[in-house]
Amino acid sequence: MATVGVLCARGRVEEKALMAALAEAGIVSALFPPADEPLPVGPLPVWPDGRPFPVPQLVVDRHPNRQIARAVLSSCRALGVPALSAGTAGTGDRLDVASALAAAGLPRPVTALCTSEAAALEAVKVLGLPATLLPLDLHATGIALVDVDTAEAVLEHRAVLGGAERSLGLLQAGAPAPGHLLTALVVDGRAVAVNKEADGRIDAGNLLLAEEAARALGADLVAVSIVTGSAPMVWDVQPVPEYRHMAALGGVSVGHEIARAVEQRLAVAPATRRPGQANGWLTMPVELERMRGGVVVSA
Repeated sequence: MATVGVLCARGRVEEKALMAALAEAGIVSALFPPADEPLPVGPLPVWPDGRPFPVPQLVVDRHPNRQIARAVLSSCRALGVPALSAGTAGTGDRLDVASALAAAGLPRPVTALCTSEAAALEAVKVLGLPATLLPLDLHATGIALVDVDTAEAVLEHRAVLGGAERSLGLLQAGAPAPGHLLTALVVDGRAVAVNKEADGRIDAGNLLLAEEAARALGADLVAVSIVTGSAPMVWDVQPVPEYRHMAALGGVSVGHEIARAVEQRLAVAPATRRPGQANGWLTMPVELERMRGGVVVSA
């Protein structure tokens, strides 16, 4: 039975590399949740035929659909199943992330929450251009607003087609070119890889800022984008980064770095294992599993 569940929609290059690294570390893993299996809510139930619900001992969050991921992570949290995830960025949205980073006192661009087209246009006037419109959904890409005409067209289009939901977002001062962004992947509090375009801007200050951002978010696995320069700032985060094209910093692949973090957590799992947990998978406690409607289901 598998011990680690890789929370994802399907096994992409990153997930396959991660599962291979876990296997090399002697850790069995599987895609989670199984596409044809529901998840329990509350005490762990069993099917009428006595089969337990498949819930892993630990989950690694790699799901691109954040709505699904948040629901599954919430279910796992209620069951006491730990997760290697992006913390606040894994369960919240860009407003939650921006608020947490601001509360930690980390340098960030001036940012405004806009709830309507009119509010966004007013923010454009105050912040100036260029600016970037960031949907609250962290998996959605930001939109650069380079001039007034572009800003008006984008904001009107989103308001007309998407209503209130798409009118809601953050307006962030600036629109850095990709060449001015360093994206660092932070695993277990340490920057382990960066985007290859960041060559020449990999300095200790930028990496430290990315690590501080991850710490402020309570993130075990997250990518942090830093605007480089004389005054570096945290620009954005990615809860499920695609790291296949990232350059490893320590000579070890990202998959192996994540596997190392998983291995460390599993090492302490036996001390915290609850009744009903066996072979890495959670099963019903015996006293609850035995009886179902007065009929013995399993011994």
